Amino acid sequence: MNRARKLAPILLVLCLLSSLVLGQTEGQPEARIKELAGIVGVRSNVLTGLGVVVGLNGTGDSSRYVAGSAIMAATLQKYGLEISSRDLASRNIAVVTVTAVLPPFAREGDMIDVQVASIGDAKSLQGGYLMLTPLLAGDAIYALAQGSVSTGGYSVSSGSSLSSRNQSVVGRVPNGAIVEQSVDVNYDFGDTITLSLFNKDFTTASRIAYVINESVGGGAVSKDAGTVEVRIPEAYRDDPVAFVSLIENLRVVPDSVAKVVINERTGTVVFGEDVKISSVAVASGGLKVEVRAQTNVSQPLPLSDGQTVAYQNSDIFAEEETAGTFVLESTTSVGDLVEALNAIGATPRDIISILQAMKEAGALHGVLEIM
Repeated sequence: MNRARKLAPILLVLCLLSSLVLGQTEGQPEARIKELAGIVGVRSNVLTGLGVVVGLNGTGDSSRYVAGSAIMAATLQKYGLEISSRDLASRNIAVVTVTAVLPPFAREGDMIDVQVASIGDAKSLQGGYLMLTPLLAGDAIYALAQGSVSTGGYSVSSGSSLSSRNQSVVGRVPNGAIVEQSVDVNYDFGDTITLSLFNKDFTTASRIAYVINESVGGGAVSKDAGTVEVRIPEAYRDDPVAFVSLIENLRVVPDSVAKVVINERTGTVVFGEDVKISSVAVASGGLKVEVRAQTNVSQPLPLSDGQTVAYQNSDIFAEEETAGTFVLESTTSVGDLVEALNAIGATPRDIISILQAMKEAGALHGVLEIM
């Protein structure tokens, strides 16, 4: 009986520690470890190149872009066409940068997507075709790219009128590059596998180590907020791929810092689930000032020596909008805040200003990130 009483506090502490890791995750969405972390040593490589897009309907680089004309002339020389850069006056071609991501374990003959972007004064790459372009990493060629460019936008002009949508000087070529040389990936892990978290967080790292230990019987240690080391069991030493497949499909409830992300260019506001709001009163109004200028002409009297003088009359109108006011309690959720802001007719720009003011007042508990 006495021994049981001595063990009771220890068992209570163990239960509390377990609740810190798992108890707070009930009802929250789970994610596989492969969505939360990657294997150190297994990574992609960026390939770059300089190419020429042809077939543009008068929307390519102009002759004023001297560097582009020289690059085009050099490209055509590769195909046996000796043309001076001064003779290239067509706007049907454009110089572009070509980039691609070579995924790990890609082999010769695999197809990868390609991104292109104009570096000259081209107006649009719509309808263009990327000529054969080598893609390099360092001094070695790893892929060859060519194909039709898809911009996802358009730009049409006539005279002084212009109509455009999205960026038409940036595009992609789906499956536009063929891998010519693979990059060897060394996944001879030895005794341990190191996981690197995509979003560094101590709680998530601790939960990943806990779940792995519960599933495979120990050997996982969270070194810091972004690293978890996992010892490979003896049964998997000859087949580490099977062990990686096992642990990356384990499910963990991730944790993150409460955050509000604001994009001032587009007026977009995204709230995290854990953002909390203290009691605060918000009043939002606007002052509209308009200045109207009118030009008048003063004519002298007939047969006088006066001169005709032009002068301006300026009228200033000021109008202050009625401020919308609401009070938020400390238990207010993000949904309640958005509903209250919509009720007073706040625009996205108003919401951004209100959130910044609430953060300064200490009523918004979370990281305010402005893009």
